[in-house]
Amino acid sequence: MAAAEDRLWWYRGLRRLVISNLERFLPESRNLLVADVGCGTGGTYATIRSRFPGVRYVGIDIEPRALEHCRARDLRSVVQGSADQLPLRSGSIDALICLDVLYYSSIDRGAALRQFFAALKPGGVLLLNLPAFEALRGRHDLAVGIGRRFRLREVRTLCEEAGFDTLLATYWNAALFLPLMIWRHLSRGGRWGAVAVSDTARWPWSLNGVLSTLILAEVSLTRWVRYPAGSSVLAVAKKLK
Repeated sequence: MAAAEDRLWWYRGLRRLVISNLERFLPESRNLLVADVGCGTGGTYATIRSRFPGVRYVGIDIEPRALEHCRARDLRSVVQGSADQLPLRSGSIDALICLDVLYYSSIDRGAALRQFFAALKPGGVLLLNLPAFEALRGRHDLAVGIGRRFRLREVRTLCEEAGFDTLLATYWNAALFLPLMIWRHLSRGGRWGAVAVSDTARWPWSLNGVLSTLILAEVSLTRWVRYPAGSSVLAVAKKLK
């Protein structure tokens, strides 16, 4: 992750979605506090710090090695913790980001979302990203621990059962949905399926520029376009009171 997330096309698309939706939905207030649950090796942290220099940020991750990468990048406001046992005070956060975390089988998703809701201030927003469609399951899922893939309605239901009002929900990475489905099917067997390897290690870097242009163009339209399918589902939800 640390090697790929600053340049790989998929991460670039995800970060663009995060920034554009924070710009659109962040509460209008000074001294905002953003929590990133599952901050990984710090790529989202660095992007937010660059775009919103006045925003306070705390990164939370259960993996000590990920937090070491954050600190090595001079990203100091990080703490060890899990999504369903948040080290956050109730009503203390203006925005909470959780990107590709709640798919782990070890996490109680309902408990995590209830804690997200409790941690946010009234008017606070949640940005949630998850892998979509079981048809896209492959050896990549085994390599990175994806225990569950989601449909749009499931993500909406999870948010609303925790008390959130869903502002936006859409699939994304729609352009590569069919090629990915074919590749993931092939990766489940034969010589490609012999070893579980993340797709982030398999993409040829010679295609990265083309795919970056494609995905950035696609995600720039998500404010107006709802894609019927994609490899991921993004939801933005709000705590009304």
